[in-house]
Amino acid sequence: MKHAYRNDQAGIGRAYVILDAPDADEILGYYTLSASSATPELLKAVLGSALPKYPLPVSYIGMFAVTTSRQGQGIGSELMLDALMRSAAAAHAVGSTGVFLHSRDEKSTAFYAKLGFVSLGTEATRRPMFIPMSVVHRMMNDQASRRAPRDTDRHDQADDRTSE
Repeated sequence: MKHAYRNDQAGIGRAYVILDAPDADEILGYYTLSASSATPELLKAVLGSALPKYPLPVSYIGMFAVTTSRQGQGIGSELMLDALMRSAAAAHAVGSTGVFLHSRDEKSTAFYAKLGFVSLGTEATRRPMFIPMSVVHRMMNDQASRRAPRDTDRHDQADDRTSE
């Protein structure tokens, strides 16, 4: 965590934490987010072959962790959703093809894959993974529609009452 704090202070990447409570000191998890780029060759399998020849803009999750005692409780998913929302907002302002990260091991690779990331390599460590911004936007739209209040159709309710 001290590297994340130092990088945040230097403007290299922003660190985001989740605490046990708003006034608590215990950090349950954190991630870092920065702007980066990836080669078209690396992203071609996901984005297709019609890409420019220069490096493509991406949001980069450099560090991502949940304290061991709290893993499996949804904190990682909550953190990743926050990271993806921030990445989508940044992409709206400056452009980005997606979110890139390096997975450390098979357990984290499975976690990221469950959230929509695609593995771009087979390295045993620092496995590159990517989720296109189009998928992130779709996820954000799905989240928004789940939170939106539903309109009730009075006609259908009346039909239901008359059939009883």
